[in-house]
Amino acid sequence: MTDENKTGLDVDDLLRRALADDLPADVAAGMRRRIERVRAGATEKGAPAGAWAWLFRRSVWAALAVLMLIAGFLLQGARSRSPLADRILELKAAAVNFETPRS
Repeated sequence: MTDENKTGLDVDDLLRRALADDLPADVAAGMRRRIERVRAGATEKGAPAGAWAWLFRRSVWAALAVLMLIAGFLLQGARSRSPLADRILELKAAAVNFETPRS
């Protein structure tokens, strides 16, 4: 336990002693039963369904990103050129040859 938790217990004890006569016995018993049901339900269920859905979506996005990287590497490795890329390279080469430095 940390020091914060220890002081929290002291405050809880103080509140219980100070407010002991304010809460009727049947209400306190009902609250205890409700707290026990909530705690029992939380331990039986485990992680909520929302957490599993979030984890599933995140893993799907990660797998998709890896597949996109692999596709990019395969396309680069294929060395297939498009006619548009060839034409752009020809234009760039012509522009370099056209703009020769003057002496």
